[in-house]
Amino acid sequence: MPRASSLISLISLFSLFVFLIACNAEPTAAPTLAPTRRPSRTALPAATLKPPATRAIPSATTLPTETLEPTDEPATAAPTKPAPRNSGGGGGVASGLTVWTMAPLINYFSKISAPTFEGITRPANVNPLTGLEVNPALLQRRPVLARIGNDPSARSIHAGFNQADLVFEEMIDQKNMVFAVTRFTLVFYGQDAAFRPLRSARAVNASLMPMFDGVLISSGGSKGTRFMLSQLPWSKRNLDGDLQGSTICIAPGDYRVRVASSVQHVQDYIASKGQAGTVNLRGFQFSNNAPNGSPAHSVAFDHTPWPFRAAGLTEWRYDAGSGKYLRFVNGAPHSTRNYALDGKWGGACNFGAEQVEQIATANLVVLNVKYEPTDFVEDTLESYSAFVEMTGSGAAQIFRDGVKMDARWERPTLADFFKFTDASGAEIALKPGITWFELAPLGYAPTVK
Repeated sequence: MPRASSLISLISLFSLFVFLIACNAEPTAAPTLAPTRRPSRTALPAATLKPPATRAIPSATTLPTETLEPTDEPATAAPTKPAPRNSGGGGGVASGLTVWTMAPLINYFSKISAPTFEGITRPANVNPLTGLEVNPALLQRRPVLARIGNDPSARSIHAGFNQADLVFEEMIDQKNMVFAVTRFTLVFYGQDAAFRPLRSARAVNASLMPMFDGVLISSGGSKGTRFMLSQLPWSKRNLDGDLQGSTICIAPGDYRVRVASSVQHVQDYIASKGQAGTVNLRGFQFSNNAPNGSPAHSVAFDHTPWPFRAAGLTEWRYDAGSGKYLRFVNGAPHSTRNYALDGKWGGACNFGAEQVEQIATANLVVLNVKYEPTDFVEDTLESYSAFVEMTGSGAAQIFRDGVKMDARWERPTLADFFKFTDASGAEIALKPGITWFELAPLGYAPTVK
């Protein structure tokens, strides 16, 4: 026992010694952990993204899939001026072009002043867009601008083209200024009609709308384009069927072909929203007298940069019997339909018996206009929307009565109509009837035979 007691005493003394040393030592600071930060969940809207300089150019035969999402206001402010960006050999934007961003576009399209051209005096029952006599009550309404797709699957169900007063066709959705396809804006004023298939709007519609003081109807769209249109002075007359479902009806098929509406239904809808009204349109000069010009029996959009592979090789052939140019795509007649349309708005369409006929126009006008890129991503392939400069002046070719006239177009402001003049400065008259505008890039001339 004495040995055990001694051993316990030694252990106790040793423990006390270690404790005293520990008490005199400096404490060691524990490491400080940096607080964990969550990444921001606020996604940048498409309208603020810059075109990547190294993206591959899509095949001209590849058709985009549109983004069908509601509009979100951009979280970041856009530059106050469009920033020029040159290609520099790495893809991207061609030299001398400007990339348009959100704020400059809104500013540009919001400056709507009074028209500068003098008005044209005509009887109350003459349509200023066609020069034809119509029921004058129809001219007491706003024109309806309908966005119609030109995907290959859409051409078999196109409707309303021969009932429109004007048709504008422009190139859409580009990478490195290579365009995917074309799209149409049908302008209805002097007739009621059904139209199909509705697709999404683009910046070109912001340029056209002030000229007509009308109503724009479309279906779907990118966040950038939708937000831009929502900020413009006429935004209450911008109808998007995906957001305002009661403006449209739905037919069987995929989204490229299923959406339809009618002029009368659009007029009823805007009247219910307090947006109906009358407009005072200058329109165009018209004459039944055939002009002098060089023979033009066919006009073909058969070479780049027109996207003829995806849009189809488009040819207009003059038909002396009707006095009109008939539209062909890939050698076949391009047809349109006319029928009554009702059903449950916001639900299924109910189509009446259809009348099928080839698309025809009294006047074919090729406008050379400047295309520049925006930074609005329009589809899942990350193609970018285009800004089309449609004010100022430029070259034009006018085809009517089987002849071609070289002309100059003028449009001082967004509220002005296009005015066409010859080499002497005299205004050129169009033939009474439908006019089809092909918005061709600068320097582009179709193949004329």
